Amino acid sequence: MGELTLPARARLTPQRRAVLEALEDWEGSFTVLELYERARRGHPRLGLATTYRTVELLRRAGSVRPLPGSERPAYIRCHAGHHHHLICLSCGRVEETELCGAPEASELKRRHGFQEASHEVDIYGTCSACSE
Repeated sequence: MGELTLPARARLTPQRRAVLEALEDWEGSFTVLELYERARRGHPRLGLATTYRTVELLRRAGSVRPLPGSERPAYIRCHAGHHHHLICLSCGRVEETELCGAPEASELKRRHGFQEASHEVDIYGTCSACSE
């Protein structure tokens, strides 16, 4: 996974550092409550509100993003650069892939007069481990 970054003006407090450390090796999707419980192990005085605010800062910086279509308000980690997510509906595992099925920006412009700024693609299915 890519490096977790906060927006430039956000101070790296001990509480925010605890949240970043808890998220550093996270596999798959997570809820803020799950992240909070893990981060509190290393920083018992961490507040849930601080965890929510830190996740929002990470979202604004592009380090995490909400996971649409989830039964729970979940997030996934993101790295910089063009990539998409393969999301297992059985175990919740999230894998990044550089493969892209979206049309080229030039084709969107030619056919629809649409100027693309960015796009996100999440592909839902079953991972290899759950398929066996």
